[in-house]
Amino acid sequence: MKLKLAFLLALISSAGLIAADAPADAPKGDAPKKAEGKGEKGKHGPQKPESVDEATWKKFLDANKAASEDAGVKAAEEKAKADPKDADLRKAVMEARKAAVLKADASLESVFKALEEARAKGKGKKKKGEEPAAK
Repeated sequence: MKLKLAFLLALISSAGLIAADAPADAPKGDAPKKAEGKGEKGKHGPQKPESVDEATWKKFLDANKAASEDAGVKAAEEKAKADPKDADLRKAVMEARKAAVLKADASLESVFKALEEARAKGKGKKKKGEEPAAK
């Protein structure tokens, strides 16, 4: 009887320790759920800045998808495929895509500004082992 009680107490305490190690915001259930609004691992593309509303973002994504069919964007992407590590070629693809999106809908300039601001904030973050940037 004492052995059963000791075993039961050990089982309960280990379950409590396992539960304490789990993150507080972890989803309940078997499979972890994907966070909404976040890109999937391996999937490229911009993430929605907080300052852009959902309707404008949807319009931007649709225009961005349509820009993929633009001849200038396709040509820039082909050049970038030849040397994927060349930052100038990647920048040329971004500029060609931006031009195609703005040609389709000039009102999306505000989205590009918000994306540039978000990138600038991201580059200003302190990296591991670096000193914070002086302001």
